[in-house]
Amino acid sequence: MQSNASMLNRRRFMVGTGAAVAGSAVTSSAGAKKGKRATKNNGRGSRNDRATVIAHRGFAGAYPENTVGAFELAAKGGSNDRAANRGADWIELDVYPTADGDIAIFHNRELGGETDTEGKIYDLPSEEVFSAEVLESGETIPSLEEALDAIPNSVGVNIEIKVAAEELDWAWGATDPKYYDRDDPHDYDHPEEELEQWQWLQTMVDIAAEYNNEILLSTFWEGAIWALENDIDHDFPVGFLMWYSIREGLDMADKYDLAALNPSTGMIQGTSMFDAEMYADETDVDLVAEAHDRDLPVNAYTVETWHEVEELIDAGVDGLFLDYPGIVRWGAL
Repeated sequence: MQSNASMLNRRRFMVGTGAAVAGSAVTSSAGAKKGKRATKNNGRGSRNDRATVIAHRGFAGAYPENTVGAFELAAKGGSNDRAANRGADWIELDVYPTADGDIAIFHNRELGGETDTEGKIYDLPSEEVFSAEVLESGETIPSLEEALDAIPNSVGVNIEIKVAAEELDWAWGATDPKYYDRDDPHDYDHPEEELEQWQWLQTMVDIAAEYNNEILLSTFWEGAIWALENDIDHDFPVGFLMWYSIREGLDMADKYDLAALNPSTGMIQGTSMFDAEMYADETDVDLVAEAHDRDLPVNAYTVETWHEVEELIDAGVDGLFLDYPGIVRWGAL
């Protein structure tokens, strides 16, 4: 099992250790302010991994995304943020079913543009999907088994669940808010009606259960979460990918037995990334504080620079979806 701090329990560790450090600062004339600073410094000083490093599609900015080669390279390196080569604590990958019912690793439903093959993954036979070359890299689209074979047991795997039907195109949280009517929540009214469209998830969880990696399932789609909670036979924790609304994302945590919240960086208050225009009606909601009150870790996507890393860690984020492995190093040094 995983040797690094778990994405799902590291917040409890950090809070417990931080409390001890804050207690040692009680005699300071600065009082609470110095205590808060001491807690933050504890996260940077006594732990080498200040937040869970999650390789987004296998560090997509550094390697051909969602490929076996990317996963192998992402898993290599030290768990110390100061390491010249910082390896992933977790690897994030995306899954679709093929027309034959196999589980493929790819981000977009359309293969055109990023591979030498055209068409939607769920409409194509497995042979055609798994022979598609990714970004002229020499790497082809892997199956879920091939991906998990390439990832050491010590590295966690965040499996992001995509869709396998045209009628599920309008998922709350996955759409561009410019084209989304907030008064018409589409499939969110009756997620149980989508159950037939999510039966392929049973194949996915059955494959994942054959491996010893710690696994988190995550998705933008409530229909998938409903199916995982009410119909699909599995024991994996589930997280919600947030984009559309901070409040309604927190409502999802209250509605379902979620293990994590994975928001966009634009939802994290106290950072330069916070999108006050998009979330103008929710500036009074501190997502990190609310999630931590529910004892849920917050894992922010997608982090591109060392400065974003430092802001998010200071804001209390627990996990970082990174495109580049080395951007945690500056603050650690």
